[in-house]
Amino acid sequence: MENNKKAILIFFDDCQRTKDAKNLEYNYPDRYIFNEKNKIFVFLNHAKEWDLLQKNYLIFNIGKKLFNFCRKGNFYIDFVGDDQINTSNFFLGWSLMDYSFDKFKQKKKNDKKPKLIYSNNSEISKQTKSIFFVRDLINTPANILGPQEFYDNAKIFLGKNFQSQKLSGNKLKREFPLIDFVGAGSDISKKPVFGEFRLKKKNNKKTVFIIGKGVTFDTGGLNLKLGAGMSLMKKDMGGAANTVGLGKIISQSQCNFNLTLLLGLVENSLSATSMRPSDIIKSREGYYVEIGNTDAEGRLVLADLITYASEFKPDLIIDLATLTGASRVALGLDVPSFFTNNELIAEKLKISSNIVGDPLWQLPLWESYNTQLYSNHADFSNIGNSGFGGAITAALFLKKFVKDIPWIHVDMMAWSKSNYYSKYEGGDAMGIRALLHFLLTNYN
Repeated sequence: MENNKKAILIFFDDCQRTKDAKNLEYNYPDRYIFNEKNKIFVFLNHAKEWDLLQKNYLIFNIGKKLFNFCRKGNFYIDFVGDDQINTSNFFLGWSLMDYSFDKFKQKKKNDKKPKLIYSNNSEISKQTKSIFFVRDLINTPANILGPQEFYDNAKIFLGKNFQSQKLSGNKLKREFPLIDFVGAGSDISKKPVFGEFRLKKKNNKKTVFIIGKGVTFDTGGLNLKLGAGMSLMKKDMGGAANTVGLGKIISQSQCNFNLTLLLGLVENSLSATSMRPSDIIKSREGYYVEIGNTDAEGRLVLADLITYASEFKPDLIIDLATLTGASRVALGLDVPSFFTNNELIAEKLKISSNIVGDPLWQLPLWESYNTQLYSNHADFSNIGNSGFGGAITAALFLKKFVKDIPWIHVDMMAWSKSNYYSKYEGGDAMGIRALLHFLLTNYN
């Protein structure tokens, strides 16, 4: 069998080069991947001084790149020149390249694919299946996947390990008024839904709530988006999709904490019943919120969910959302921002992010910006009155509903663009591998 497998060797420095690699003629950096002598040589000299997070993220991307480079056959990792590198990132990146979203294509690809041999196949498989599910949800258009369909898919995917409940209609309006208000302009077939999924496995240890923003399509409401801004808004339920994906992986792990997933599922549409700028609505918490902009709807959905979670006094609340373009302007598409009211949690989450190569970058809860949420006629507005610091003012809005409970807010793109490493473009999981490692390390 050994003779049927090709070795992959990865070098970060010329001094690491094995005898076979030293005999190669290569012109760095224009060509740094070689297929010679029945081996694949990868030279990453340009990254030898990079920090651990960026090296691990690079290895994740190199896994994607090599999947296409290798094309077919059997392969295995023979050498990695940095012993701090988590090779699971390479395996996962490779595995994710097997994804395709072609259910709406009559002609489907059926190419031969390369196979990578590795020992931790079970864990990689669990993560891959969850990420594929997250991608499928985000890639499915809103005419097919509305709030009810999202809930049904989540229920099936999470399976018998979770106990579920759903609220809609008048009961939702009474108990989660902000969620109902955001979805008030949608058609009856897209009526808003609250979904709760509790992991049945109970213990006397810590309790964690994970909350997802699930706006299945966002027109912007009466503050209507332009066409370019609306074109990707089927992905505005990416936070809820990632919540379900993370919850599934946790349920398949050695989880010793109580877990509850909360989903706020709505469509932000235009109609005679849509919320209006200057409307004032009372939240579940009791705060009166003025609608400064109907396109700042996701934070309204999250606010009622955070209030509900806080009533149980859990040890940790995490919310995941495609919340602001401001976060993307600051950090680009690959790096979700995170905010927390606990600096110890921040440091531990950064460590997990570094280890698994899943980027999360802390932005500050800059309290002085609270003045931007001032309202003349309500307790506060749902949007800042400045064109600056939008990701921060959104996080400060959410913080008003958290109280004194440890809390992490993740603002993500939930979408990948085609790049040098991968031609895939579509919905994606972001931050959930870092959060998984963080939770299993610190809350078990």
